[in-house]
Amino acid sequence: MSKIRIKSISIKNYRSFKGTQSFIFPNEDYKKPVAIVGYNNSGKTNLMNCILYGIGERFVSENTFEKSDLHRLNYKNLINICTVLDSSEYEIWSDYHGRLVEKSIKGEHSISSKFEDGEIKSKVDPSFFGANKHYNIFFINFHKIKEEISTQKTSWGNLKSFLAKHIKKIVDSDEAMKGKKEDFEKEISESTDGVLKGSSLNKFIELIKKNYTTNLRNNDCSVEFGLPGYEDIFLQMMFKIGLNGDKENLVPIDHFGDGYISMFVMAVIQAIAESNTEDQCLFLFEEPESFLHENHQEYFYKTVLCGLSEKGHQVIYTTHSAKMVDIFDTKGLIRLEVDENNETIKKYNNIAEFSTQRAEGEIVTLEKYNDFIRNIEPNLNKILFSKKVILVEGPNDLMVYNFVIKKKVLEKIVNMVSIGNKEKYAETYLNFHNISIIPHHGKSTALYLIEVCKHFGLDYFVINDWDFENDDLSFDTISEFDSLENLQTDKVYTLRSGIEKGKITNNWNLINKAGKDRIHFNTPKIEKIIDYDSDDKNSLKIWEKLNDIGFSFNENLFPENLEKFLELYLLEFDNFNNPEKHIISGQDDIRIEDIPF
Repeated sequence: MSKIRIKSISIKNYRSFKGTQSFIFPNEDYKKPVAIVGYNNSGKTNLMNCILYGIGERFVSENTFEKSDLHRLNYKNLINICTVLDSSEYEIWSDYHGRLVEKSIKGEHSISSKFEDGEIKSKVDPSFFGANKHYNIFFINFHKIKEEISTQKTSWGNLKSFLAKHIKKIVDSDEAMKGKKEDFEKEISESTDGVLKGSSLNKFIELIKKNYTTNLRNNDCSVEFGLPGYEDIFLQMMFKIGLNGDKENLVPIDHFGDGYISMFVMAVIQAIAESNTEDQCLFLFEEPESFLHENHQEYFYKTVLCGLSEKGHQVIYTTHSAKMVDIFDTKGLIRLEVDENNETIKKYNNIAEFSTQRAEGEIVTLEKYNDFIRNIEPNLNKILFSKKVILVEGPNDLMVYNFVIKKKVLEKIVNMVSIGNKEKYAETYLNFHNISIIPHHGKSTALYLIEVCKHFGLDYFVINDWDFENDDLSFDTISEFDSLENLQTDKVYTLRSGIEKGKITNNWNLINKAGKDRIHFNTPKIEKIIDYDSDDKNSLKIWEKLNDIGFSFNENLFPENLEKFLELYLLEFDNFNNPEKHIISGQDDIRIEDIPF
């Protein structure tokens, strides 16, 4: 039985990683896949690369890493990747011992780099060399799905796809096939000779031989035109598909679209798992949802990824799709972000204690299913794949704040000559900075969304309507109470009607849950703040009001702490015209950074 499993990995100074970031993976009792999530350029591919290096799937030689692999391209930032693995033992012949010895890659492996003689030099301790062939490790990059079904060798003679490696492994290990090798080669040779005998092609080959012999100064060479040798012939074959029961007109699989190929790869993965009933494999996938509609994404997650994990295999994958995660069980979720220094940081990786039935301490549960369907599920992509979220009262608030944020950005960049299309820049400011706006539809559901944001380490800002006039009861009056108990014994509360008491309690709970610096109240509601006098909440009329030439807004609608949350103050520095800035491009990130030297 072969077994391989990654228990943990720590990374330092590899590309977008700076200070050491450590990640722990659930043990084999947790039969669910592990998803690595985050917005674009957050470091997901960099983490996957480190896993591949850290398990020996990508060979680390002395000269593997280049300057572009160092954080900020700085030679002082030397790479260190440390993995802890669990694995079975395998037997290998040792000339030194003169017998079979047992080995494994179980334990800690460290990849370290140093700068010496003008070069980056790296080593692995202890070495993985020759070990990976004894374990079932499969890495599939779904961005390059057509390459993953190619069984051709590279110009260096290496197999370039998981499918080619697996086919070769089957051919090399199948004893029944080995026993038929001589018969196979003899039959192929005889069949080829029989077809070519007396043919024009055979005469053409003889002419080539004659001329080649002359060109080599009469070296009596042999020239044979035939099929590849036994070792390679199975890699020269191709899969052909006949759809809708058509067995006569088969089409090579690589002639299909990427979606069809992705589903074919699903079938290959399932076949690998079904044929490895005793082995525990390691499957690593780069964005398996690529080219799939969201219905097929969910199917892939539930059928393939969860199916593999339930059979005891470890599955780790990057994704941009909320359909590819189980939000009710997040022990297998790793969420990445980039901090203010453009460094990848771990925001969520909590395996904690879990049972085989259902993980404890989950933020989304069946007890809160109704709230989940109304507020979390429609916004799950925004929650998992944003850096920040603004929680607003409802649809009209969403429209208003999208509009006024755009106006505020335009005010900041009006004199920036480096920004050509200022209108489009302002429209996409939130997208570019991975900030989403989510309607929460009420204070009680806002409390739940705040909990979810805190759970996943997501920065948030809450905007609500205030339930009172300021001259009747203000935000400052309510927020000064350090506990709900103290508030409810004060005359501010006791002298109110039952309905008003409920509103006071809701507002205090919201302030306490969000934090004073992360919340803003429109008094008493957004329609009044923008000077829309009607109570009909007509979105078209509100839109017309916003676009009225006389429309303006102040801190009552757009407070200073919201401006700070949006980091609009950074727009005061024209980074595009600053000669001390430049663009650093890595495999997983493109960003503006300070020159590292």
